[in-house]
This record gives sequence, C-alpha cells and structure tokens, in this order.
Amino acid sequence: MILFRFRTRLGLFLLALLMSMLVAGCGQLDFAVGPLLYNVVVTPDAISPNADGKQDVTEIKYSLRRAAAVSIYFENAAKQRFYFRQDRRRSPGDYSVFWGGAVEESTTKQTDYGPEEILSYVLPDGDYNWVIEGTESNGQSNSVTGNVTLSDGDTTVPELHNFAVVPDIFQPNQDSINDFVNISYYLTKDVATVSLYLVDPKQPDVRFPIAEAPGLVKPTEEGYHEYRYEADVDRNVEPPPDGQYTLIAEAHDAAGNAVRVERPLTISEGGKPRAEIKKGEIVWHDEMNRVVSLMLNDKLCFDTFVTNVGRVPIRTSGPWPGQEYNFSENYNTLAATIDKSYGQQNGAWRFGINFDTTGVDFPFRWAIGSQEELEKRVIDGVDQWYLMPGKTGKVSGCIKIDQAPPIGTRFWEGGLIHQGVAVVNNAVDRITVDIGVP
Repeated sequence: MILFRFRTRLGLFLLALLMSMLVAGCGQLDFAVGPLLYNVVVTPDAISPNADGKQDVTEIKYSLRRAAAVSIYFENAAKQRFYFRQDRRRSPGDYSVFWGGAVEESTTKQTDYGPEEILSYVLPDGDYNWVIEGTESNGQSNSVTGNVTLSDGDTTVPELHNFAVVPDIFQPNQDSINDFVNISYYLTKDVATVSLYLVDPKQPDVRFPIAEAPGLVKPTEEGYHEYRYEADVDRNVEPPPDGQYTLIAEAHDAAGNAVRVERPLTISEGGKPRAEIKKGEIVWHDEMNRVVSLMLNDKLCFDTFVTNVGRVPIRTSGPWPGQEYNFSENYNTLAATIDKSYGQQNGAWRFGINFDTTGVDFPFRWAIGSQEELEKRVIDGVDQWYLMPGKTGKVSGCIKIDQAPPIGTRFWEGGLIHQGVAVVNNAVDRITVDIGVP
C-alpha cells in the first residue's frame, strides 16, 4: 500500500514537472517545442495547369511553430530548382496557398524589337519533388518534401510581339505637333489581363494607366493592338508632369504565364492648353448701344485681346491681326490666294468673327497676336508661332461689306477657336449690325 502511494506521488510529481516545462510565463502551453514545420500537406499530387477549371491547382498547407524565412520550391529530375516562394518571412501559425504550376522567376530575352522580360511561367510537364523549407533566425533549418506531377500544362508564354513606341519624346498639349504617341504590338495569345502604364522612376509606386480604345479585337484577345496616347489631355485632364518615364506593358494569361516590356518615354511641355478672350470683351468700332450701323462697302472693324491662361504655349497661325476680309471671302479663300497656312490647321488657336446666317462657322479668322507678341519656332523646317503662358496678344481686323448679307442676317459675335478641338469662347460680345443697302 505504501509502495503504491509512493509511485502515485512520484508520477504526479513527474507530470507536474513536465507541465511546468511546457507552460510559458503567460500560463499557456508552449507549442513552440518541436519541429519548425508541421502539418505539411500538398494535395492533390497531380495537376494539369492549363486554366480549364479541372484540377488546375494544388493546395499547399503548412504550419510554423516559430518565426522563420520560408521557401517553397520544386526540383525536376535534373535537380534544377524552381522557386514559388523564396525566403518569405513568416510568423508562427497556419498557412495555405494554391499553386498552379507557375514559378515567378524573371528572365530577360532579347528580340528584334528590344528586350522582353518573362515574369512567370508554367513548368513543363513532368514529375517534380516539392520542398517546403523554413530557416530560423539562428540559422537552423527544417524542410519537408514530397512529389507532384504536372501534365497537359499551358506552357506558352504570351508575347507582346513587335512592341513599338513612336515617338519616344512628345508634347501632349493639343497643338497637333508631336501631340501623341502611337503604341502598338501583336498579342500572340488570349490572356486574362493586359495592363499598360507609365511609371516615374523617382516614384515607382505611382502609375499612370493607359487605356486601349475600343476596337475589333478586345484588349485581352490575340491580335494586333494599337494605342493613341495623348496623356489624357484629350479627356480634358492635365497630363503627368514633364519628365522622363518608363512605359510598361504586361500581359498575364490565366495559367500563370506573364511577360513585361519596358520602354523610355519623355513628356515635355505637356498640359491642357487654356486661353480666353480678355474680360470677354470686343471693341466694335462705331458701336452704340450694342448696334453698329453700316452701308454697303463700309467696314465692320474690331479690336480685342487674347490671353494664354494655361501653363503651356499655344500655337496660332495667320491671317495676322490687321488683315481685312471682304464679306464674300473667308479664311479658306485667303489661304488659296495669299498664304496656304491661313487654311484650317488643327491644333492652332484663332480669334474668329461669326454671323447668324453663315454657312461656314467663324468664316473670318485671325491669329491671336502679332508676330512681335509671339514666339517663333522652326519645326520640321516650318515657322510656327506660339503665344507663351501668361502672355496676351492683340487681335484687330476689318470685314468690308462688299455684298449684301443673306436675308435675315442680324447678329454678329466673336469667338476663340481651338481648331479641330473646340470653340473655347463662343458668342462673345454679340451685337446687332444693321446694313443699309442703297
């Protein structure tokens, strides 16, 4: 009886001693004792990574007793190693991740149209040895291994074939000279996502996305793709600040293959152009109470001012201030008889005079300043004239009423035209013009 009691007490003592070794200072059981990795399961052990929805992925589960850097990789028969995760810091706990046969190993290949980076790719069909390895801060490692088989995988990496960016320096300011960039490529297979964006190397986390215009081929479909990039100025948005950028395009398919291309792109003098007729005023000669009275062969004359209120130069072209029109003429007839540059030029700004029965919108147009008030630039051998930011140009001119206007002509007005873009100021300082016909 005494021996039984002694053995019982000894057993209780040993049990208490063991419990005290397992209990942490906070009073909870310390499960950190034991192998670093446990409960490691990879299932199923055979997959077909082709994004058909049938056994495309395997689930990798594992638990950590202590904090560690975890790597997950696969080895083929030649002992070549392919990393799915490498030295990822993990806290103690349970983890689960799906693997679809792809590894994120960056490689760059040279093509006829420049370098192309493969971001990830699906491993070839075959048998692989998987390894989950954890390394603690003291250098001690623990690993668990197993086998997985890949078959019928989609190993075709998409390609942004013949990727081109022309030009690589542009001025998105809607003057119709080097305003936009053409970006084009041939996508060699259908993919899940395509993204195109600008990155400032000084702020790599800030992206400026570029959208593809609707076309016959959807953005993710195999085929030819073309972008016209105006840095969103065409959407009435200020572009990214002037500077040197990296243009990046990425394509990811559903199986896990992904590719990226990068090209340099520089923005200079970019911005939404903005100008206005100063104070919305036009000085109509001989106007009284908003009426000008004329006889046939008299002249309707005016003076006004246009100010560049934006942050980019704005382009203009003749006819120059002081030009006199006949009522029977318009800027196109002057282009044919005096100077072809007087014709329609998309992107150029002009001040115009309109009347209510005209068949040509603002048939009488003038440059928004004299050559002395503008900056001259020679572009591709042609003189171009710009009103610089903050500057004001004076516009003046006359229209000789050399023939009777159409019946019902009564109201005349001014306007500021950004040709091929918009009438920026319309119906400015409207007046009545009475024309007496002998």
